Formats: sequence, C-alpha cells, structure tokens
Amino acid sequence: MSGTQDGVLAAKNLTENLQQNQSGIDKLPSQEENGQEPEDKLSPSQKMDRLLRGTSSVQMKKEIEKLRKEAAKYRNFSRSEALQRIAIQKKSEEIQKELDSLKTTNENLKIMRALDKAGCIKSELAAKEIPHDCEDLDAFIEKYKEENNFLFSTPSKNIGSKFKASGKKILTPAQKMDAYIRAALGR
Repeated sequence: MSGTQDGVLAAKNLTENLQQNQSGIDKLPSQEENGQEPEDKLSPSQKMDRLLRGTSSVQMKKEIEKLRKEAAKYRNFSRSEALQRIAIQKKSEEIQKELDSLKTTNENLKIMRALDKAGCIKSELAAKEIPHDCEDLDAFIEKYKEENNFLFSTPSKNIGSKFKASGKKILTPAQKMDAYIRAALGR
C-alpha cells in the first residue's frame, strides 16, 4: 500500500477506536510502568494514531515520511524476492528436465544391461523395441529372444580348460626394478 492509503486506514481505525471509547493506543505492561512507549514495539496503526494525536505538524510530517520510506523499502524487498523466486523456478524446471532425461537414460541402460546378460549382439538396437513400462523385463527378454534368435549369440560350451600358463614370470613393478638394478650392478 502507498503511504496515503496507510494514513487513510489509520484514520479509519482511529475513528472506530474513538467511537468505542477506547484510548486508541494499546500499551504494553512495560510501557505503562515507564510512561514511555518505544517506537520499535508499536504497530503501524499505533504509530499513525500517535502521529494524529501529536501537537506538531512538523513532527507529524517527519514521521509520515519515515513510514513512507519504510513502506518503500518493503515494496522493493518484495520485488527482489519475486525476481529471485522466478529465477529459482526457472532453475528448478531446467533441473527437472535434466532429471527426466537421466531417468530415461537409466532405464535404457538397465534394458541394455539385461540384453547383454542374455547374450544379445546388438543390445542398442534391441533396447529400442522393448517398452520402458515392462513389469517383468527378464520374461519379456526371454520371449523376445525366442522370437528374434538371430540377435542373440549362442553361449559357447567349455568342456575343457582353455587356459595355458605362460613360462614367463609375472613380476610386480618393484620386483622388476630390483631385477634391473641387480642386472646393472652385475650381481
């Protein structure tokens, strides 16, 4: 609200309070004891009421100007807060888009991993045909494997061992360095 609207509202509140035979200022217990009212603890309507009861018009103008400055400060603060809120919303939308793309990528990778595990030759191509909302992926892949067996390699049968030990010793880098130093020193 502008400063004049605050003044009008305060004047209305003052007339209502006078009509109800109230003092217009609600004092706090600590204020009654001291006989003073600290301005920090007064509400804006109480400050306006105090101004209207004041005797000096110069003092009243100063107080009104002070209240207008305070209201302008809050208006500017709310504008900057709104701009910050808009910036945060834009960032959250960007993050949400990135999160959605990462979720789809993750789902594709899960499907491709399951296809690779089943022995698929071209898991990238086969993953495009599998729906993302498939509940039982393993059963679907088995059914897909039966229908498109040319995309899957047959597992090799290992009857015997194919491992041949080499005659070369496997040395750690430290052992290799020790052997090199010994050879250089002639030991």
